[in-house]
Amino acid sequence: MTWKHDDLANDLAEHLRTPERMIWTDMQLGPAGSPRPDVYSVPKSYSRFTPLAYEVKISVADFRSDVTSGKWQSYLRYAAAVTFAVPAGLITKADLPAGCGLIVRGEDGWRTLKAPTLRPIENLPLEAWQKLLMDGVKRLGGHDPRDRAAAAREGDPFATWHAVASVRRRLGEKVAQFLEDEQSCRRRLERAHERADSAQSAADRTYREAVDDARKRADQEVAAMNGIRADLCATLDLPPTAHDFQIRQKVRALTMRLDRDEEVCRLRRQIDTIKDALDRALEPVPILKPPVAGETA
Repeated sequence: MTWKHDDLANDLAEHLRTPERMIWTDMQLGPAGSPRPDVYSVPKSYSRFTPLAYEVKISVADFRSDVTSGKWQSYLRYAAAVTFAVPAGLITKADLPAGCGLIVRGEDGWRTLKAPTLRPIENLPLEAWQKLLMDGVKRLGGHDPRDRAAAAREGDPFATWHAVASVRRRLGEKVAQFLEDEQSCRRRLERAHERADSAQSAADRTYREAVDDARKRADQEVAAMNGIRADLCATLDLPPTAHDFQIRQKVRALTMRLDRDEEVCRLRRQIDTIKDALDRALEPVPILKPPVAGETA
């Protein structure tokens, strides 16, 4: 971003403004001819009085001219320290006069590269207090947030930019919390997906193992049945590939043959005769009494 001098000064003032400090831009510290720092800050403190002056530079040539002429030293009568404020990359800490600070504006905001050396200052010149009372108090009112909001509504682009920045600051914590919650929810969802995938994998593995076990048992039973079938076919003098119908026909033919075979019938009659003889042989033998003397048998 290419900064204009006044825009950079106003942006710095907005960055420095807190409830603990009063901030002015382009504020002359006394009557005509008095020093006029780009940004001037006075603390709201009885114990630590450290007014600060900021000199805004947007070109190296302007910075070197100020350092060479010693313009910045005129602020030391009214400030405990002087800090140069520049766009990031314009100058380095090595370029600074002794005791001065450096604050730079990058894409992500202001950043202090070197804090100034604070000098003790007990009071301001009378004309500075007079100027602050006569003009400074009125200028402070111009920085009321409601005035900036009105300026933004009227189309002031700088006021609009700061209104947006203010909203960003106020909502930053909520947005950050929202993003943190979103990340936490995302991590929990990812863990839930991982657990679901693991459970699905375990279920698939168990299912495959059960199917494989059932297939092995079925194959074993089929092999056993095929062995019995082959033995039966061999006994019936049939080929191993004989169909069920052929096996049943063969068994039925053998049964009918056995019923009609004369040799079988003869053997059955002999068995019946032998059975009858055995039955008679097993009948009890009658008891014979010995003859009595003198009796005729």
